[in-house]
Amino acid sequence: MRKEPRTHTSHQRKPVSSTPQPVDFAMRFRWWREAFMLRSLWLLAGALSPARASALGRHVMQLIGPHSAKQRNVCANLRIMCPECSEAEIGELAHQMWGSLGATLAEFVHLDTLTNTVTDTPAVEVVCENTDPDFLAHRKPCVFVAAHLGNWELSAWGIQHFGYPVDVVYKPQENPLLDELVMPRRQQLDCGLVPVRNAVRNLMKSLKQGRSVGLHVDVRVADAPLSPFAGLEAATTTMPAWLARKFECDIVPVDTERVGDAHFRVTLHPSIPWRDASSGEPKSIEQLTAEMNEAIVGLIRRNPGQWLCTKRRWPKKAMRERGAYKT
Repeated sequence: MRKEPRTHTSHQRKPVSSTPQPVDFAMRFRWWREAFMLRSLWLLAGALSPARASALGRHVMQLIGPHSAKQRNVCANLRIMCPECSEAEIGELAHQMWGSLGATLAEFVHLDTLTNTVTDTPAVEVVCENTDPDFLAHRKPCVFVAAHLGNWELSAWGIQHFGYPVDVVYKPQENPLLDELVMPRRQQLDCGLVPVRNAVRNLMKSLKQGRSVGLHVDVRVADAPLSPFAGLEAATTTMPAWLARKFECDIVPVDTERVGDAHFRVTLHPSIPWRDASSGEPKSIEQLTAEMNEAIVGLIRRNPGQWLCTKRRWPKKAMRERGAYKT
């Protein structure tokens, strides 16, 4: 019998606070400063139209982001993801990434408007490139996977708008003050919210109830097995593959592309079947994870300037050997 995998993922509509850790004055001040900056951005963005708010957030973060300590990781990740790009092109992609992040932050105050379907000019277009008859007929729940592309928060809304009730895994902010600001806005997406810590049982419960589940799988997961990701082995969650096998449901990649200020295209891509078409046997966890990674990398490489990549994705030694870190 296959053991239930250990994850850092628990399911519910409201977040569960973990036991607070002792923090010093410097940490508390940093938390307060970050929350103050976000409140200030939202105060300005709330007084503007969604498109103008998006543009404001983009300009602000493009001024701040490239000077932050995270810029080093951003450029290193992009060098691995886009090995054909020159240093000038890497710098431009990093500039675009900071802009997309800033726009996403500003758009939080307009989520109710962005997801309004009673309008002649909807802000979010949902496109289905998945031609599987079972998927189109909503016969079974799916395991949706995505990268942090464009305004990734809208992926869950697009999935539900297409007719799949979904519970998505999220990671609480390290800054609790930011979490208190973000979560009420995020709940406007009207999907189930599953805190990443110890969530496996609740994801299983969702699938048993016929609800789909969604995970962002482009981030490094501590102690996870290595799987190919853009030509290098990277620690990758095996949760989607495990769930797909256990519940005999397909993995469906989805991405949210920013096509303008406060305008997006959510695309549902072809399914990754949980079993082999020729033999009918279940695919291995390793094969499903590798196929998932291949699909996710393809989506990122279509829009690398919209990929949120502020944390190191691959093992540090492997990245250094590839020359991803120039200093």
